[in-house]
Amino acid sequence: MLFNSEQLLQSDLFDGLSNDTARRLATLARRRVCMPEEEIFAEGEPGTHVVYVASGVVRLTRTESSGRDADIRVCEPGDFIAEYVIALGGNYAHGACAGALSALALFEAAALRTLADKCPQLERNLLKISARHLLEAFDCIAGDRLHMAAQRVANFLLRQCPETALQATFHLPYKKQILAGKLGLGPEALSRAFAALAQCGVDVKGRTVRIENVVLLRQVC
Repeated sequence: MLFNSEQLLQSDLFDGLSNDTARRLATLARRRVCMPEEEIFAEGEPGTHVVYVASGVVRLTRTESSGRDADIRVCEPGDFIAEYVIALGGNYAHGACAGALSALALFEAAALRTLADKCPQLERNLLKISARHLLEAFDCIAGDRLHMAAQRVANFLLRQCPETALQATFHLPYKKQILAGKLGLGPEALSRAFAALAQCGVDVKGRTVRIENVVLLRQVC
């Protein structure tokens, strides 16, 4: 088992399972710790595992025909990765690498599929996880089509602010390269967005962000 992780046991994967099924599912989890930039699996490799992020950050990437990688999702604690291999089999549709020191739980796909075949509730849980990922993809597409880069960055910054704050200072939760991928931007586009938001009182030094006027920043969105 990964460890006595209440976070994992309370995740969508375990929702509504009997004690016996939950115990059997927990015994399938194998712990893996990845260093920053360590590859977890490569795009096109056989899809042998479903991955749960216990801590850290994981970047999911797709490779263009030119060989250039693009971030398609940034996974954080509580997220599952590649649950689609249970239903579809085949190979991983993307690569995955650690964006920071990360602890993972790996569930062997074949064993998880066998258990799900015997437990309708576990099948529903896997469907729920996939459905949530689909809705998140819809949100991402809508954001890309409806919001300019500066608006995407402004929305992210506002989510880091206390609800009633008029000013705010905080540290970005991850490196700028990872933030750019999370927002569907290239590093250069993220830098330009920060520069554009400077006129709204946004000051960025390293990973420290100071917002002079939260109300003004909301108007950008």
